[in-house]
Amino acid sequence: MPDTTPPVRSLTAKSNLDALRGEARRWRKAITTGDARASERFRRAMPGHAGAPKLREVQQALAREHGFASWAALRQELEDRARTAAERVRLFLEKAANRYGTSPATRKWGDYEADGPARGALAARLLARHPELARRDIHTAVAAHDLAAVRGFLQRDPDLVRDRSDFDGWTPLLRLAYARLPAEGMSDALSIATLLLDAGADPDAGWSDETPEFTPLVGVIGGGEAGQSEHPQAQAFADLLLARGADPMAAQALYNTSLGPDSTEWLQRLWSASAARGETGRWTGPAPEALGGARAASALAYLLGNAVPDHIEQARWLLAHGADANGVNFYSREPVIKHALLTGRLDVVALLEAHGAVRPALSDQERFLAAAATGDLAALRHLAQAHPAFLGAPEAMFVAIRRQRAEVALALLDLGMSPDVADDKGLTALHVTTHVGAADIARLLIDRGAAIDPFEQRYGGAPLTHAIFNGQPQMAALIAPFSHNFRGLCFAGATDRLRALLAEAPDRANRQDRPGEPALFCLPDDEDRAVEVAELLLAHGADPAFRNPLGLTPAQAARRRGLDEAAAVIEDAADEPAARPPG
Repeated sequence: MPDTTPPVRSLTAKSNLDALRGEARRWRKAITTGDARASERFRRAMPGHAGAPKLREVQQALAREHGFASWAALRQELEDRARTAAERVRLFLEKAANRYGTSPATRKWGDYEADGPARGALAARLLARHPELARRDIHTAVAAHDLAAVRGFLQRDPDLVRDRSDFDGWTPLLRLAYARLPAEGMSDALSIATLLLDAGADPDAGWSDETPEFTPLVGVIGGGEAGQSEHPQAQAFADLLLARGADPMAAQALYNTSLGPDSTEWLQRLWSASAARGETGRWTGPAPEALGGARAASALAYLLGNAVPDHIEQARWLLAHGADANGVNFYSREPVIKHALLTGRLDVVALLEAHGAVRPALSDQERFLAAAATGDLAALRHLAQAHPAFLGAPEAMFVAIRRQRAEVALALLDLGMSPDVADDKGLTALHVTTHVGAADIARLLIDRGAAIDPFEQRYGGAPLTHAIFNGQPQMAALIAPFSHNFRGLCFAGATDRLRALLAEAPDRANRQDRPGEPALFCLPDDEDRAVEVAELLLAHGADPAFRNPLGLTPAQAARRRGLDEAAAVIEDAADEPAARPPG
């Protein structure tokens, strides 16, 4: 029986990516020309492989010969060897923390990459290769969660506890609170936090003077519009910060948690800390900026507006702690009880009434919306017949979608509502189905002739890209077979549909549906599907050397997203010019 264990070769000081690329090309050429030794060597590295290998599969075999699990891992090792020490430090500090969309280089909000586990995993890999990073300075020591190194730095210079890094302006305690390495790499977080606080760290020091709301407590609690993860030891870490003087009126944290699951855990924890200080009056007094500022009646009032209609447990807690049931939503300026009525949350209406809210009289149009929300088809039909103009507005269909009431959507269409009904910014009913996974209603709209690819004007998105952004892959799969939205299909990894559209018009591979963003910049998040899409686009002439307005090539953009295999495919595409048609 032949030995299938691939030989292990070692990288040397002279090893470089160009040489290994050339070796892979020569190896593949030898296989395709019938070289038996080359084919046997490939089978040893890739047992079970059938058919003629692609270049990336030969690269995978070459990586295995060098003891790496993948070509991407081999590339990462070579790239890491080529980095300067300062570059490693910057990359480690950048990736080791949640950053809430703020670039550490510019310290401004914008298009900075999303937070997520891949960032912390990259930082952890870098630290594993270069443990000396932890001993560079107090900031790398904290990011590495090296208790002994942090202690050593503070013993030599106690003032370092207040040092703001030149890289991003963060203090050591801030870095610790926002850190998100894999959990096993953060086991000493509480010990390090205690050490920093004992040395005089300010538990309320924010990112900068411009963003004082983003304190260590906010970083520990997590949450927010992008659903950032909480610290693995969030409760104990928060309790430590509060015990050491952190302000329990953590307005940005309260805002962030009001957007997540219907939980009262953090409300209760922060309220209890305020109560221990005799400061609960701050919850009913003037609201901090993150909770509406001067335009909000109080922090409790603002939070109740966020809780109604969908977070009944939070609403119950807020009412029990002094929120006014007759309050108004900060954004709409409408009574919160009206929001509950118009969204069909009669349980929330009853809760508010039990706390003294007065049910407002509704106009016929508002009654029409309430009927759609509760599924009262008789009232819906009666009001539509009395007021045909109601069928030209989108709100009733939108609420039916959000409440997952397919029978109401069907009734509205039968009454004459357009399947393309939209708001003043072009957000259509089909868009809204992708926000909540209303597949039955989406199918109904499509069957009734809804436009598949309308672009709304707020964010410039079509239903397919809305489905992807909102984490609704089943909705993307439902829409993709009907879509001509090439960019969205790339993000969805819909290779069958992409292949069909490319057969009709191969130049789609280089079109810029958004200025400066051809399709190679629009790969799906899943690594395997990203590779498939990249290979398909490259086979139809996509330009791997194009640079976007940020100066990035498609491969560089892919690597920033953690799509290392796809990046390798794109970077090596120029090595196979015959695989791509000219032009």
